[in-house]
Amino acid sequence: MIASVVRVPWHTAHGGYDRLLDHLPEVRRITPPRHPIARRAFTAAHRVLGPRCPLPFYPAEHFATDLRVLASRQPAHVLYGDEQFWFSRHRTGPTAITYHQPPDQLARLLPIKVWRSLAPQAEQIIVLDPHQQAFFCDLLPPERVHLVPHGIDTAAFTPAAGPQPGRPLVLTVGWWLRDFTTLDAVHDLLHRRHGQDIELTVVTRQAASRPWHPAARILEGISEQELIALYRRAAFLLLPLTGASANNALLEALACGTPAVVTDIGGIRHYTGQGPAAVLLPPGDAADAADAADKLLAELGTAAHTARRAAARARAESFAWPRVADDMRAVYQLLGGA
Repeated sequence: MIASVVRVPWHTAHGGYDRLLDHLPEVRRITPPRHPIARRAFTAAHRVLGPRCPLPFYPAEHFATDLRVLASRQPAHVLYGDEQFWFSRHRTGPTAITYHQPPDQLARLLPIKVWRSLAPQAEQIIVLDPHQQAFFCDLLPPERVHLVPHGIDTAAFTPAAGPQPGRPLVLTVGWWLRDFTTLDAVHDLLHRRHGQDIELTVVTRQAASRPWHPAARILEGISEQELIALYRRAAFLLLPLTGASANNALLEALACGTPAVVTDIGGIRHYTGQGPAAVLLPPGDAADAADAADKLLAELGTAAHTARRAAARARAESFAWPRVADDMRAVYQLLGGA
């Protein structure tokens, strides 16, 4: 069994979907070439062949990995089908593909007529939430579409040993499919209500690409340990979204015992459940988000908040990578790869 591996550059060392393979030692990783001559050769080939791929994000390293998967007849798992499964769709060996984007994003990636041709070329499709499952079940037989959730490293992302000092921290993490317009409105409401008594922090990419609320501290390029320290210290994760399947920041926060105030959209409910680990909100509702934030801030130091933190950790443990890896092996068996 082989699996294509391309690291997403903004994921931390213990974050990201490719960490699944740490718990599948029987799977051989197919990675981009490291030797300078091979890299130059694949880069040159990418200039010629890459434009034939309609996927909007298909850099040379993804192209190189795609060709290496294409060349093998072993059962294969393409970890990021949204960005890699193009030339390798012609491979002769059995293939499983994981797709990460929610259905509306998938529909923007490729026209539906292309999806109807592309999706059945994989023997098995792996999805991360029920909405994606419905999308692909319209394209191929349902028995070939498998919901295997995204996992989280519960050994790296862990709760704090005890209460954290300082002002209550309202933390937001990430950039993809984030509803920054609603976030700005929530920040304004919370700042008006609490002033300097709380801390508003956003960890994101391309921090200089947009204006932020003047009360918010904006961080970019911090280390994994700094990020984990923020999760542990946060009163809650504030996560307004415009879409979602799985969400790394949500899983990381839950694993650190940090409850979430998060938009109820896409696959989010599949990961939070309906318990006290998260407060789920309608899309774009800044007033409801601010009221939910006030509720969690008021609970700090109480048994209710302790229960929320325990529920958050317990929810994350249900998505620990070893459990997800066992589910994935069941799919690999269908390929003859386990």
